[in-house]
Amino acid sequence: MKTAEEKGILGPLRQLLSDRQSPESKALYIQIAKFTHSRVIRLSRIRYSDLLSGAAQEDIVSEVLYQLMSGTLAQFRGHTIGELLAFVRTVTDRSVWRSAQKLIREREALKGTVGEVVREWTSSAPRPDQVVMSIPQPPLSEQDARYLLDLVRSGSQAEFARSSGVSRAAVTQRVQRIRKRIAQLSVSEQATTETWLRHSAVRMSAEEA
Repeated sequence: MKTAEEKGILGPLRQLLSDRQSPESKALYIQIAKFTHSRVIRLSRIRYSDLLSGAAQEDIVSEVLYQLMSGTLAQFRGHTIGELLAFVRTVTDRSVWRSAQKLIREREALKGTVGEVVREWTSSAPRPDQVVMSIPQPPLSEQDARYLLDLVRSGSQAEFARSSGVSRAAVTQRVQRIRKRIAQLSVSEQATTETWLRHSAVRMSAEEA
């Protein structure tokens, strides 16, 4: 009996893309999924162990499989299972690299004075990835939200006071009042506020770059 490589892989691949329910299609999909998972884990540990968490790695695997099944596999023009896996490896490596670069850019954006303001505000709140998955609007009043954004954009309370024409003490008092209101929110709402503030800081830094 001929192997898949001897027969060529294009036939089974076309069957996978048109009918995922057959035993042959399921077997090929599982092989691709296992290879993708193994490649993401290996590459993350070797190159990005300080960046990509286990959850991030699983997200990349899901993203790659979705990308492959949504049209990328249809672009494959090889003939053997080895060539197919090499194709999948290239797609996977690019996805890992893109995810890592996004995190690196966010980390760099939070290194300067804007980052100091954000870290000062979020040091006691739970990490957003522990509580929320999206970036909704913060549960703050419009005035408080605008004040925080202006503060982050200035980079420090001293600079914000100077540009606003008020005393540093006035800024500190307003900040303390907002802090108290945030402290009265639920844990989930506090985490939502942190996520929103971090996201806003990264966006501002990207716009200024």
